[in-house]
Amino acid sequence: MRLPTTGTCRRPRCSKPPPKAWCVWPIRRQWRYGSMLMSASTTCSGAAPVLELPARLTQLQALIRCGQLTPQDAVSAQVQRGQALSTPFPCVVDQLPIAALGDGPLAGIALAHKDIFQLDDRLPGCGVGHGHAQASVHAAAAIAALQQAGASQWATLVMAPHACGATSQNMHFARCVNPLDSEAAVGGSSSGSAVAVAAGMSYAALGTDTAGSVRIPAATCGLIGLKTTHGAVSTRGCAPLAPSLDSVGILSRYAPDAREIWAALCPQLPRVAATRTPRCHLWLPEDGVAPDVAQAIRTWAAQLDAQVTPLDMADTFDSLNRHAQRVLLHETARTHHASLCDGSAESGVQAIGLMGLGLPLAWYQASMQSRAGLLQDFVTRYFHDAEFLILPSLADPVPDWQTVEVGHVAFDRASLFAMHRYMGFVNYLGLPALNLPIARDTRGRAVCVQVLARPFAEHRLLDFAEQVPPIFWTH
Repeated sequence: MRLPTTGTCRRPRCSKPPPKAWCVWPIRRQWRYGSMLMSASTTCSGAAPVLELPARLTQLQALIRCGQLTPQDAVSAQVQRGQALSTPFPCVVDQLPIAALGDGPLAGIALAHKDIFQLDDRLPGCGVGHGHAQASVHAAAAIAALQQAGASQWATLVMAPHACGATSQNMHFARCVNPLDSEAAVGGSSSGSAVAVAAGMSYAALGTDTAGSVRIPAATCGLIGLKTTHGAVSTRGCAPLAPSLDSVGILSRYAPDAREIWAALCPQLPRVAATRTPRCHLWLPEDGVAPDVAQAIRTWAAQLDAQVTPLDMADTFDSLNRHAQRVLLHETARTHHASLCDGSAESGVQAIGLMGLGLPLAWYQASMQSRAGLLQDFVTRYFHDAEFLILPSLADPVPDWQTVEVGHVAFDRASLFAMHRYMGFVNYLGLPALNLPIARDTRGRAVCVQVLARPFAEHRLLDFAEQVPPIFWTH
């Protein structure tokens, strides 16, 4: 890593005199864009001293702490990199002015987040337009927590309209391009967050997860995707979809980077050192997972440095999934009641909300009344002799984007269902869950598992993820 403070640009064949501003030339990292390999390097703007941003947020923190890089220069470099990459990967809604830099462990870290959070004097666009100014609006609790830790925010990111969609499909913005494979789908609803992190535009990004909306995009883009325990992070200032299910989540390339964000969001839950080899349960549904996905997970589990015990929880899953659907349908209809009734609701909202309007209230009430007891039963049954429960993230390999684009001639309903099939029941229980890439399929796309744990065990999930070698991000 080169961090010179004087001299000329070391990029080959560049002999211009050094200007005063930094020139950003990040560590070269390649991804496949269709049939062409692309790099994260930006065009040299002259013979400025070269600032190579490290691959990891924690590495950048170390450089800032030891004085090799100022927070101001670090933020400037990250913004320049994000701007350069926003052309091939159009996932930015609005670029934001950088506020005065704060103090704290995240000082000098410039992030971009899903456009679902209120910012100071700004209401979010929620996937249907740009944000707009609104005096006396305060930053969402999650954003404020990151600001308190010193982080800056340079952009807001595209999302499925009103967080209601398992893919990135959105008629209001350009199509999200998967940085791992331009033909691969990008999951939703936190689609822009996944693209920005995978492309290197942001070290990490916040999203929200109501029925998989952090874990699904993370799975399609080969990322860590942490759905936090329901209620662990306040959703104040975050546009709701189904409040009983909504959770703030984190997307990152590396588990230690996600931990830095988690520590800022929830500092009252300190990390506790592990004292033994983890014990895990593994559920691979017999008929609900593509054979190549199941085989990849079995192979990975056999090599895992943990005690892994297979089990069958099909009956439990089916029951919990029904409860999750009832809550999602009813609360989406309640949140978007006005637009559903006047016919102005977005198509994704209509697909869920109209069914919710017809759902018997007694069904919803029964599901909510049963929730605490079912959570206790689940924890007792599946975590009494194991720390983690592992199951597939996606039921099928990551599909082509056309296959899950509603209205496209190639659209396949079963492929869309496979993207969110095993997600929603986790939100009903309120458990923390982490998407973890564990292999590549025959097309080089991510195969992922989701790992569940007891409530408020986010640090242990990240401990587990740190023991798994990265599949895509190897710096």
